[in-house]
Formats: sequence, C-alpha cells, structure tokens
Amino acid sequence: MSIASSINMDESSGITYLNIDNDFAQAKISLYGGHVLSYIPKSDATERLWLSPHAVKNGDKPIRGGVPVCWPWFSDDHGRAKGDLPAHGFLRSQVWKIVSSQDTPEGTELNMSPSYTRADGFEYDCDVTLTVFVGATLTLSLQTVNKGLVPFTFNTALHTYFQVANIADVQLDGLIGDYKDKNDNWAVKTTPPDYRIEKETDRIHLDPAKQVVIKENTKPFTRINSSGHDSIVVWNPWQGAASISDMDAFGYKHMICVESACTQNISLAPDEQHTLTQIIHPV
Repeated sequence: MSIASSINMDESSGITYLNIDNDFAQAKISLYGGHVLSYIPKSDATERLWLSPHAVKNGDKPIRGGVPVCWPWFSDDHGRAKGDLPAHGFLRSQVWKIVSSQDTPEGTELNMSPSYTRADGFEYDCDVTLTVFVGATLTLSLQTVNKGLVPFTFNTALHTYFQVANIADVQLDGLIGDYKDKNDNWAVKTTPPDYRIEKETDRIHLDPAKQVVIKENTKPFTRINSSGHDSIVVWNPWQGAASISDMDAFGYKHMICVESACTQNISLAPDEQHTLTQIIHPV
C-alpha cells in the first residue's frame, strides 16, 4: 500500500507517528490510539490541539491530549464497577493500522482502523474506521458498522483537547439547554448564557449543539461543528490537574475539552452504521 506523499512516518519509543504537511496545514497522528496529536493550520500557524508535556508516549497508557477516541463506552459507563474495564473503552490503547491515504486538492485524507473491536465488555462483530482529513479544517469521522447478526448499543466520543492561551479569557458560544454536572452528583442544570470556565468542570450537555465556538478575549478562535452526536461534553480539571500524573499542575490554564459525543446509547441493528463527526475550523 502506498502512502500519500504529504505523509512522513517516523517512530519513537515503539510508537509510529504520521507527520502530515500539505498546502493547508501540518498535523501529527499517533498510530497508537489512532490519535491526532497536533493540528496547525497554515492560515495562522497556531496550534489548535493541546498535548500534555507529561503525556506518556511509549504505549503504556493512553496519550493525554490531542483527540483520544472513546469507544465503545464513554467514561466508566460500561455496566460494571468503576475500574473493572478501561475508562473510555479500549480503542485508545491499541495500535491502529492505515487502511488508505490520499492527497487531494483540498488536503490529505487518511483512513485508519483499530487492531480489534471485540474485547471484554463488548463482544460484538463490527468494523470501526476513523477518517481524518487535514486541510484548511481538521475533520474526524468515526464510523461504526454492525457486521454481526444481533443488535448492540454503544457510546463514543472524540475527546478533543483544545489549546488556549489562558482559560481565564475563554468563553464558549453555542451551548444551550440543560447539562448533567458530574461534579455535583449528575445534577441537571441550565447552561449559563455567559459560558466561562472558573472551576473544575465536567459536564454532559444534553442539547447536541451543532456548532460551538471557542472565544479568547471575546474574539472567535476555533469553531467546532459536530454531527452524529447526542451530547457535547465540556471538561477542565482545574486545580485537580495536580493529581493527574500525566498532566502539569497548571496545564488546565491552557486547555479545554469540547467533545463531540454519544453518551445516551446508540443502537445499531445488523448492517446498520453510525458516523460521529467533528470538524475543527480555525477562525
């Protein structure tokens, strides 16, 4: 299989990386986890994804930052005791393979698939493909196809860490309706009209906004469009970052997770498919 000319491959500590450089952007992808680590549009040469400087990048644990792929469950919602199964599923801790890649007039397209999709906690026949398109925007589409004889349910998310200059200057536009607050025993609350991060935040927004804008100092910085989702998750650990081993104690000041997610059970009959898409637009 030939690799698109815009993709250069290298390896470090047993992980293979894909370095993409085209007329529109630069990006870096780890085949461990099928994990996009960096996206720098050439329109402003500014990184849009946050990667922890303490991220473990040797295959011992999922990489902290970028766009982790959560599948087939979100968080610890797998029906067993917390810790019995890996948080956010098992795709982000295995080696993926390149299915195809190509250069187009608009950018670079890459299709990847995980090594396996059946494991303890999810024993169904299905195919999963992650399509990444690197151009003037960054598009990620995660497709799940039921290849078996019985229906199944699953949850999934593109757990994107966005880089910001200072979380104190960040405002989110586009979120409305109610959210479930994990930090308050999942109490249902109303989304604030002036959405700022001022404390530890872990919220599942039940109104699946199609567009969310990250503003810094009132100016739009990154626009996030989603489809195939039923929730938007917003997360920042605040000072709790100090207790996260692969995150700097003050790393929370420079990141915010805005995740395109399915948290309310997607059901697929045999031969049905579902696609979760997130598009990251520099503004």
